[in-house]
Amino acid sequence: MWGVCIFIKDNLHFTNINMDKYSTEKDGEIWAIKIHTPSGTIVVVTAYRSPNGDVTHFLNTLKTAVDQLYNNTTNIILCGDFNINYLSDNKKKTRH
Repeated sequence: MWGVCIFIKDNLHFTNINMDKYSTEKDGEIWAIKIHTPSGTIVVVTAYRSPNGDVTHFLNTLKTAVDQLYNNTTNIILCGDFNINYLSDNKKKTRH
């Protein structure tokens, strides 16, 4: 079921963030880690949406997940594959 991962260099201090409640088959998978550095904390979030998944559900879930992680002292890096083609006109890219 899971199709996302985060690779991290073995000498970096990090903590896994449990995002299981935000992942559902086909609609979206979200994983996150918190990297601890001397200058602060960085949260890396990766997300995947199946081309057949519900775009609205995925985007709403992703927003909820990022809102949970956000605070004004943490930098967030969001990456992944949302399977939305922004180079062509389509309904998926205008939903949110």
